[in-house]
Amino acid sequence: MNTATKLAAFAAVLAVGFGGAAAVGATAGPIGVTTSSHSTHVTGTSGVTEHPRGLAVAEAGYRLRVETSTITAGAPSQFGFAIVDDRGEPITSFDPLHERALHLIVLSRNLVDYLHLHPTMDSSGRWTVDLPPLQPGSYRVFADFQPTGADNLTLGTDVTVPGDVPGVDVPLQSSVANVDGYTVTMTGTPELGDTELRFTVELAGHVVRTDPYLGAAGHLVAIRDGDLAYLHVHPHDDETSAITFTGEFPTPGTYRLFFDFSHDGNVRTAAFTVVVPDAAAHDRVTPSPAPGGH
Repeated sequence: MNTATKLAAFAAVLAVGFGGAAAVGATAGPIGVTTSSHSTHVTGTSGVTEHPRGLAVAEAGYRLRVETSTITAGAPSQFGFAIVDDRGEPITSFDPLHERALHLIVLSRNLVDYLHLHPTMDSSGRWTVDLPPLQPGSYRVFADFQPTGADNLTLGTDVTVPGDVPGVDVPLQSSVANVDGYTVTMTGTPELGDTELRFTVELAGHVVRTDPYLGAAGHLVAIRDGDLAYLHVHPHDDETSAITFTGEFPTPGTYRLFFDFSHDGNVRTAAFTVVVPDAAAHDRVTPSPAPGGH
């Protein structure tokens, strides 16, 4: 089944789902990240490896409750939601996460259309955010937040934009991305477990230092193809031109990486496709021929 057919089917049944990442990401700010000199793994306040986030709509006594699961295609819209407790009561007190109370990521099932937004909350606990026009398809919405006195959570739910779904395949694996005249180069080899990745931003052939944005030199979100598991990695506090991250890839497979950076007063997103090999395949070595053999 090709991607267009799968997307149409997912849109019809509200299956799991997340213009292009560069175009849309340029208008939406990333989660601010506090830099750290040590490695971190899948998002968590404890620093201990956890199960991938964003796969459940409810966890630890909290639920992401959206006002609609259908969004009109091709027109701006307002998206409303609440974080409620196990009695259905909206939560109104949150600890700041990287200078914001809540961060919202919207990603299309084709792993291309990407938004990183910062909604606002009223006194009743209702959150709202303006969405730009979206193409038809199935999308996954992730809310990243920390209720006061509780642990950081990432909850996810599905929304659909009805219409004829464009046939878009996951972009091919590449270590270079171009956005708004900037060239972003990724170095490092994604593999199971901890992986160090470095991103260098160039403009007109010259390396540039990114501007601080919400306390960070850059931000990286990794999404696993298939179930759209959400991995959240933080940068190192390195005084170099390259922005370095250490994250953990829990399983082999294809991932999309969304690298948000700020320069010259604007936030942009460079997107990459990476493939994490199976450990056995990675360790397999082809025997060398015996001396004198043919």
